[in-house]
Amino acid sequence: MRSERWSSRTADLTLPERVAWVLGDDDGRPLSTLTEPAGLLVAAAMVELLLDASLLDAGTAYRRGPVEVTDPLLRWVGEGLVARGGAKADLQHAVTGPRGAQMIRRTMDRLVERGLAAREPRRVFGYLAMPVFGSALRVYDVDALHHDRAAVRAVLEGDEDPDEAVAMLVVLLHHGRRVRELSPSDPTRAGRRARAIADGRHVPLGVAQDIRRLVSPTVGAVLAALTATTVIGSDH
Repeated sequence: MRSERWSSRTADLTLPERVAWVLGDDDGRPLSTLTEPAGLLVAAAMVELLLDASLLDAGTAYRRGPVEVTDPLLRWVGEGLVARGGAKADLQHAVTGPRGAQMIRRTMDRLVERGLAAREPRRVFGYLAMPVFGSALRVYDVDALHHDRAAVRAVLEGDEDPDEAVAMLVVLLHHGRRVRELSPSDPTRAGRRARAIADGRHVPLGVAQDIRRLVSPTVGAVLAALTATTVIGSDH
């Protein structure tokens, strides 16, 4: 999902990569040290698949769509969703256990392959059901990260209206309760703005229809299926 708002290095990121990328902090430290975002990454992949008609919402289940998936990360998610028959009741299998952990690793691997991040060993203390998001990763292209985070903040702070790609990202951040991680100048105002975009406001009509019909229901369903796991990370 291309965006003209993104840096030239990141314009072609898939939506799950974009979620992971924009959650990196401005100092280039690891993308996250605590909460587990497997469900948010899976939701982002599903949103892109649905918008591209590579995945279809068939009521109680998801089905393969008529458009072939060419991106390997998105294809892996789509195949995993329909492998068990696509039943929405089984959605938890996409975001918990080993498959959720694989989603994190595969997304991180893509950022490394693109030269946007580099691996950095870290020790993790406490109970660990899945890998810490970004626990062994450091942002490499900090300038691109600054540019992209500023583009999202401009939308969250009401200075600009979003294009389709940024709108979908903001909806994901809203449902995943991660708006504050973009460090907006007024987090309360940014939260209201994100909620308005998730309701289909401040965007063109076609984008608003997609948000209401596909994006918000999908993200909500995936996150509801996620069993949250909290771990403790160390910088040493």
